[in-house]
Amino acid sequence: MDNNFTCFFYGTLVFPQILKQVLNDGRKNTEPPINVEQIPATLKGYKRRKVIGTDYPAILKGDDLKDETRGVLIRGLSSQDIRRLDNFESHQYERKKIKVYIENEGTPIEAITYVWKDSPDLLDEKDWNSEEFEWSKFSDY
Repeated sequence: MDNNFTCFFYGTLVFPQILKQVLNDGRKNTEPPINVEQIPATLKGYKRRKVIGTDYPAILKGDDLKDETRGVLIRGLSSQDIRRLDNFESHQYERKKIKVYIENEGTPIEAITYVWKDSPDLLDEKDWNSEEFEWSKFSDY
């Protein structure tokens, strides 16, 4: 079983409770335990926006490299974990390979993330704020 995928998360999946719930969906006893060690990272050239009428965000390509999205990297995910993440993310997102910067390291590393592919009109003009995220919504995940 391969455990060599690295993912960049920037929204509700930065909360370990939600990430574990998504990754445990249908998990078999034979699969290795989930390691949700978070590594702070920054994605340059993308902006994060709140999806209108929801509690979650999306990212889309920004106008220049000044646009940045802060988030976390999780390493050691399996292909089954990636399938679970694909199922969690809706048809409005597409899985993409991107390069992110770990804090205090100059060389970017390759990771997978989910980028908004639906209409930008469905996104708010302001950034999504994790502190405003409604904790009561955890039961939705």
